[in-house]
Amino acid sequence: MEILKKVYALYPTRGLKCDGCNLGEDYYGDGYRCFRSGVFFHKECANSSLETRSLYHQQHSLKIEVRAKNKNVHGECKLCRSNLPKMYYYCSICDFAIDLICVKKEVKIEIEDSKVHDHPLFLVPEMVSFTCHLCQVLDDRFPFVCNLCDLSFHQDCAESISEINYSCHPQHPLKRFTRVPCRSGGKCCLCGNKLHNVFYHCSVCNFSVDVNCVKNPPPFSLLHPKAHEHPIILMPQRSFVCNACGMDDDPNPYVCPQCNFMIHRNCVDKPRVIKISHHDHRIYYNHYLDSGDWECGVCQKEIKWMCGAYSCLKCQDFAVHLRCATKFGIWNRIELEGISESNTELKSYEVVEEGLIKHFSHQNHVMKLKEENDAADDEGIVCEACVYPVFCGPFYSCTECDNYILHQKCAHLPKKKMDPFYKMEITLFPCDKMETILGLCEVCRHFFQGFRYTTEEDITLDVQCGSISEPLFHESHPHHPLYIDFTGNKTCKACGDEATFILSCQECGYFLDIKCPFLPNKVKHKYDKNHFLFLCYGENPGDQYLCEICEEELNPEKWFYRCDECFITFHIKCTLGDLISLKQIVDAEPIKLEVIRNIHMTRLVCAVCHSRCHFPYMLKCSSPLGVDTLCSLQCFQQKYFHKMTPLYE
Repeated sequence: MEILKKVYALYPTRGLKCDGCNLGEDYYGDGYRCFRSGVFFHKECANSSLETRSLYHQQHSLKIEVRAKNKNVHGECKLCRSNLPKMYYYCSICDFAIDLICVKKEVKIEIEDSKVHDHPLFLVPEMVSFTCHLCQVLDDRFPFVCNLCDLSFHQDCAESISEINYSCHPQHPLKRFTRVPCRSGGKCCLCGNKLHNVFYHCSVCNFSVDVNCVKNPPPFSLLHPKAHEHPIILMPQRSFVCNACGMDDDPNPYVCPQCNFMIHRNCVDKPRVIKISHHDHRIYYNHYLDSGDWECGVCQKEIKWMCGAYSCLKCQDFAVHLRCATKFGIWNRIELEGISESNTELKSYEVVEEGLIKHFSHQNHVMKLKEENDAADDEGIVCEACVYPVFCGPFYSCTECDNYILHQKCAHLPKKKMDPFYKMEITLFPCDKMETILGLCEVCRHFFQGFRYTTEEDITLDVQCGSISEPLFHESHPHHPLYIDFTGNKTCKACGDEATFILSCQECGYFLDIKCPFLPNKVKHKYDKNHFLFLCYGENPGDQYLCEICEEELNPEKWFYRCDECFITFHIKCTLGDLISLKQIVDAEPIKLEVIRNIHMTRLVCAVCHSRCHFPYMLKCSSPLGVDTLCSLQCFQQKYFHKMTPLYE
């Protein structure tokens, strides 16, 4: 578990396919998911031992290897030849790898009663070349040999018999084949895997199964009252539309003949009551919807009302495809049937009278709603929650303290809520108890000060990431809602950077990274003290713009700030810098940080990138080695990240 935590940010949940063993597509199991990458591990796989030994590689021990989501795993399991998953055992001396499933398999040393040879066959646990006497295929690993006859066999070939009666194909016996018939398609009719050196085939029905499905056949019949009131039986190789999900992508239905009911195996155990990120209420599975034209609330595509789908009891026009509702990132994998519904969100303020509140972060005083900032200058007043400047209203100001300000939207943030990223309850904490703590948001990986959302597992989010709710509506894309997209590596329309967590429009491929939707719409800057600068969401790409601060060309297709009075434009980073989420001194040994205004007659030189800083704020870093002035958090991380463990939680 500890080695996994070095690569992934894990939280406990339930999931389907495990990225450690590649099993679990048809059932939900307990485990851990990384909320940044979406990778899921079964609990048993996550707790695998760090080191093991195998009879297939007796000369050295095998050590666990874990690969990150964005790193390809090259190579195959030496035993089953499958592509290696994100977690496997490896000997670096011999370049020998084996997956988590194969390392746990019982190793057969001897086959005494083989049906293909008269003498006992013994395992040679080495990577040696041989030609199988049965299938005549040349191979390079782990043969079973007859010491008397000097013959070699694959284990599957040695254990095979010439003919079997198979539960999933009772109408005809299946015969052993070692060559794939030309019209069979070359794949197992049940699992879809490629047929290898030995398999079983019915020539009458053109039905093939691999050895693994012969040894572990799917159940021929199922009794699952939540799926269907009668027993259902497997009828492979039939084109059908699943009554549960409306899809036709798997030709192996379970069927109730008397009801003409057909269902996928992995739709049988579907959850009945769930909560998804795309809707405010619980949704319930229905075997069919009311007749009419229905559109999925996730993918916006047509729902076949005769087939099963999820719908909301409170919103009569909301429905979702079964597969859309149960996707990762949409559903938190928690079945809510039998669990009473309660409102998770808890308010953070109490209304005294119209325009007056008491906020939990400042309980002793009353705060008053204001529409304009009478004392606004080019520096602005800072919101205690998000630490962004407050150049204009609406905002709440303490009636007794001059310097305690909260944006209205920050004051209304719930004290408790469900987070959309990893679907756990998060609690809002004010900054007064953590005045010198520099936080690191687990989602956007940015440093911050101010309020924070925290889980019971001590996962920390800044207020921007913690406050996101789906669907998110943003004025830069007014026609369609935005949803959290976990696929990552998309280019943000606002800043042009690639991001791991993004907000995407499912209709037209519009992407924003997590931070850009929270940029202030209206700011002030010393280069235009008399006017406000307004956030512009892109202009005609044929026009040419220059940034007033750095005097470099500005991409008109990306977001920027503009003065509508003076017709001058500014890069966002030049206007705000990247220290906008910091507001005060951070004092923790051995480093002291101080955010200072860049108001010198001559621009200061950054100690890391050696450029003359044109950002509005700089970072003064004091340590036993001296004092450095840095232009950005990027430069700070480059020089001080390895020294700053005490600075953040």
